[in-house]
Amino acid sequence: MNHARRLFACSGLLISACVNGQIHVPAGSPGTTTTGSGGSDATPGIGGGSGGATGPGDSDASVGPGGAGGDIGTDGGEGDVSMGGNGGAPAQDAGPAPPIDFSMWQLQLPTGSGTSPTIVLPDQLAGFSNLYFYKADDGGQIFMDPATGVTTSGSVHPRTELREMSMTGTAAWSSEAINTMSVTGKVLKGSSVTIAQVFNGPESITLAELQYSSNGFTLFYEEAKGQGNSTKLGNAVPLNTQYTFTIGLSKNVLSLSINGKPVYSHTPSSHTLGSKFYFKVGNYDQTASPGAVGTTAHSLVEVYKVAVVHQ
Repeated sequence: MNHARRLFACSGLLISACVNGQIHVPAGSPGTTTTGSGGSDATPGIGGGSGGATGPGDSDASVGPGGAGGDIGTDGGEGDVSMGGNGGAPAQDAGPAPPIDFSMWQLQLPTGSGTSPTIVLPDQLAGFSNLYFYKADDGGQIFMDPATGVTTSGSVHPRTELREMSMTGTAAWSSEAINTMSVTGKVLKGSSVTIAQVFNGPESITLAELQYSSNGFTLFYEEAKGQGNSTKLGNAVPLNTQYTFTIGLSKNVLSLSINGKPVYSHTPSSHTLGSKFYFKVGNYDQTASPGAVGTTAHSLVEVYKVAVVHQ
């Protein structure tokens, strides 16, 4: 079967391929994405606050710019990469997917002022580095969270976390499709850290949070704000030990596997399934608090690879 393939650019950065009309972010190596608290985000462009006074969800009430660019064309035409069109340049292979395709993410940091955390947009993220977000010596991406930092007005925990974006703004996908996020990483420091989320945008709450502790993983699930529940998943992984996981909401089923082993599956209510969703990944420390911005690492998460698939 022949698949028409179109390449897109986001401020000059290659972000995805379109297969049969569906956006697809190619994977690198396949991955196998306690209670927390959150609040609401009311600041324009904020990439993922935390929602609910009693639940660990995130509440996003804003849309940040996606940094989309024009299509890449080989002949100055519509942007289709062709196999030898009229006068066009030879087709070019996109090459292997980067470990993290920063052009499809927006970063929220625990810095900023008042209730406005620092936001790094997709077209600024490649090559960005500071005390809270930097490359490790082994090539992984470090997400550092201090014990206290800036968060949005209703949030309980500051974070260093990536929020999924689309070519036109905030990602918003349907649960009826195939939607997965596979991550390879490890926690270097921290006692209760959310490392991935499936977020319910219109409802302004998290649907699912994958939380790490050295005693084992926990899945926090929430369909209504303040009415969430936690499921202990076991599969304990010591600090500084690599893991892989795949979290997804596909064909109306929320599922999670850790190190290649299925550990959770649940079908949300029909009301929830009618919403729109996006992924988050990084370090959302459930023991950090709002306050003066700290410069000492309270928790450290290292991420080697992130592969998101929508089809």
